[in-house]
Amino acid sequence: MKKIALLGLFILCLMVAEHLQAQSLTETREARTKLDINASWTFFRGELSEQEVSKSDFDDSNWEVVNVPHSMKLSSNELDNSTDSSYQETFHRYIGWYRKELLVEATNSQKVFLEFEGAHQHTKLWVNGTYVGEHKVSGYTPFHFDITDFVEKGQKNTIVLSVDNRYNPTIPPDGDRRDYLLFSGLYRDVYLVVKNPLHLTYDWEDTYAGVFITTPSVQKNNATVNIRSTVRNTSSQNVNCKIVQKIIDKDGYVIRKLSSEKVVLPNNEHTFSQTTGITENLHLWSIEDPYLYRVQTLVYQGEQLMDVVENSLGVRKFEFIDGKGFLLNGKNVELIGVNKHQAYPFVGDAVANALHRKDAEQFKETGYNVVRLAHYPHDDEFIKACDELGILLIEEGPSWIHFVEGEWFDNLELATRIMIRNHRNHPSILLWSGGLNHRGPVERLHYACKEEDPYRLTASNGAPWTGPVHSGICDIYTPMDYQNMPVTEDDFSFLCEHGSSDESYRNQYEVSRSRASANRFGVALWTAHDYFSFQKDWGMQVRRPFSIYRVPNPVNYWYKSEMTETPMVYIADERASKAGKVHVFSNCDEVELYNNGKLVAKQKPDADPTRSFCKHPSYTFQLNETKGDLVAKGYIRGQEIAKYTLNKAGKAYQLKLELEEQNQTMQASGSDMRMLRAYVLDKEGNHVVADTSMVTFSIEGEGILVGDAEIGANPNKAYWGTASIILRSTQKAGDFKITAKAKGLKTATLKGKTIAYNKDIRAKEIKEVYDYPIVRVDFGGKEQLVQFDYERWEGDQKESYELSAYNEAKMNVKTSTGKPSWTTAFGLLGNQPYLAMDAAVAAQKDYLILTFEGLPKGKYDLSTYHHSLKVLAKVKGLAILEKKLNTYQLIVKDANGERLAVPAIEPTSGKLHNLYPAKANLSFYSDGDSDVQILIQNYAQDIPVVLNGIDLRKREALQELKTL
Repeated sequence: MKKIALLGLFILCLMVAEHLQAQSLTETREARTKLDINASWTFFRGELSEQEVSKSDFDDSNWEVVNVPHSMKLSSNELDNSTDSSYQETFHRYIGWYRKELLVEATNSQKVFLEFEGAHQHTKLWVNGTYVGEHKVSGYTPFHFDITDFVEKGQKNTIVLSVDNRYNPTIPPDGDRRDYLLFSGLYRDVYLVVKNPLHLTYDWEDTYAGVFITTPSVQKNNATVNIRSTVRNTSSQNVNCKIVQKIIDKDGYVIRKLSSEKVVLPNNEHTFSQTTGITENLHLWSIEDPYLYRVQTLVYQGEQLMDVVENSLGVRKFEFIDGKGFLLNGKNVELIGVNKHQAYPFVGDAVANALHRKDAEQFKETGYNVVRLAHYPHDDEFIKACDELGILLIEEGPSWIHFVEGEWFDNLELATRIMIRNHRNHPSILLWSGGLNHRGPVERLHYACKEEDPYRLTASNGAPWTGPVHSGICDIYTPMDYQNMPVTEDDFSFLCEHGSSDESYRNQYEVSRSRASANRFGVALWTAHDYFSFQKDWGMQVRRPFSIYRVPNPVNYWYKSEMTETPMVYIADERASKAGKVHVFSNCDEVELYNNGKLVAKQKPDADPTRSFCKHPSYTFQLNETKGDLVAKGYIRGQEIAKYTLNKAGKAYQLKLELEEQNQTMQASGSDMRMLRAYVLDKEGNHVVADTSMVTFSIEGEGILVGDAEIGANPNKAYWGTASIILRSTQKAGDFKITAKAKGLKTATLKGKTIAYNKDIRAKEIKEVYDYPIVRVDFGGKEQLVQFDYERWEGDQKESYELSAYNEAKMNVKTSTGKPSWTTAFGLLGNQPYLAMDAAVAAQKDYLILTFEGLPKGKYDLSTYHHSLKVLAKVKGLAILEKKLNTYQLIVKDANGERLAVPAIEPTSGKLHNLYPAKANLSFYSDGDSDVQILIQNYAQDIPVVLNGIDLRKREALQELKTL
């Protein structure tokens, strides 16, 4: 019974701990409210009287009900047969009206905002019939309205928007021609935000607004982090403001904490600047390992939490070194990637977050490591995905070639500044554009970029045929090239656009030419996907509507062979393999190609001097017989390591449906989207790439298929044997069933479901934080030199050390026979020399016992430090001090019993370990009552056991503690 009672008490403690942790997270999230209000707007396209439509009692019962992201009109891939020029005179030149009843829950002192990620392109707002204001800087940048004085708190309020995409020569990129389209609508996310009177400002408000995180210096093992934060006091009284910065590792544990205080005057602001560093266990952000820390910025008024925001922190170092090119964290990297437009078929720019992320995931799978965002600021979700996946970005303001002095240029500069403020904390951003497409460097834009973000370089975005053939005022020469023009070696250059060919020869040529020169550090294909345009100059197509569906072309697989390490081989289908040639892409040494089981040839990669600097040029096989079932086998050092089969397709027989779920179930937000594919297959399941069947889609249950026959969306014509359509969720979670039919083909069905959606954005943005004390103690004798950021323990003066951070817990160290000696050792050449200089020491053939008494219940991580001593030895009869190798093992005795925790570590010795003392990492458990002991033993019996210090931190893993 006693055991049962104790178990019940233990479980109760666990429940209390979990509840307290949940309360802490809830409090943090509720310091600011941010709600998704994308769903259920009423909408009307056309001109109306502002005075009438803005009234609260206006009758909109006949208006369409829509969800954001929203395009004012779905459009065909033929752009509704518009005859516009590149000025886009009539296409999507609409004004639209959006209305919504909005419950605002806020206290009398709180501030209320409407936040917009973007709208095309002139937006006006009315609340409860009163005009609030307008935004007309750009259709591609975020903005907000303070509606505090216009809403009735605790009541429903009428929100009315006019979103005007009619031609406006003062809003870039309007004002001149361009090679992309302005689709209309409220096409990016909208939020209702409630802040306390003391709060952090929006990043895009001003150069010094919001939170700006920089890493002024980054080395291999340490980094300096500066966090600049602007707080606004909207109350009528002086406020004692405390701002706390927490740097949190990937597992959610606080590794650094900063605190500053300042009295902020009424209706005033103050900008804090706080600097710290990550000096241990630094994880750098890279393309291969995009490690992200989090920075949580907390604002207090006295002891009351008033506001919290979180930003990602990727610690990385960009360098450009003459003769070496671009270095990321000291490692040379050749940047090979693509340009990207944001539009999708039928919906235009009104693209859900999941599809933005899908683009990034597809780029990563292909192997691209850089994307140029053409020719405007892109959606936040795509930028975040690139942070998480490890893709570098070049971003530019909304423009193309021509510019107009006056208000237009003022808005272009302001849009560029807002873009930088909005995306400056993203580690994926490599360069800002300080120029215009084709025109090259623009002093005014370059200077604006430097004012907003002096830590990044600028790109010129020129063309050899229209601008200077150098970077000019900008830092990096980033020309486009479709004419094989020479690129100067005097600049660091990145080819921001180049052409492509079906079999990828052109792509390989450009990559090879870049790899041949260190200072030419990268290239970007024009373009990742087809896009929509009315541009007719230079012989360009009027529209490019097909691979906009995001179905990969064979060229993608050459990039995959060039840029990824996993052995692969791929046979290009008839889109690239033509006229008796079969093109194979592989990162293997040799490839065998078989046709109907017969060996065609075994070849090495093409020996083409124009592609000689590619790591993996493609394989071109001559096939002088009828193409049948093809098999390619890839060999590395003579061993078959990869295989690919491309069977000759027979007659089209059936359809196969696939939903690109991206490892995440669709959410019933009314706005979530996925691409749905219907593949045309023969009877054996081979893809019939040449088929162009018209495929009709239908759905039952909780989902909406976007578009109809009028715009060619449904039925949809198969492009290279694949018909695609967009699936949008409803606002009700549930099952759906999709059917695809085509004349003469076997029908396909697919079942799926959507899950409930949480409109509380803070539940996603603010994640769990484990803010447990970190105790670092430097062991030593009297008058020791203490390692910076460590606590001092003069062990020869005090038998035990109080761990004040953990209530009344204590720590002591003994040997098997009694007290250790406290010795000054020899220091290190590099980091932590003072930690290494002093130590608790057990005599030869003895061991140390490190004991923790009274630690609160939980799991702990412990690091122990051990620097080798020089001992007296005889060499050729002479007595000298000699540093000897010694190897330790650590045994833990805790609430889970006794076990070998660290089987072997070698303390500092030789050149490899000269920067740090050796460190053992282990975990142990405390039941809150029993002592925890760490036995430190030495394999080398003639060498003393050394303990220089410890790093102790709690890791509250409750699910593991339940086994105690």
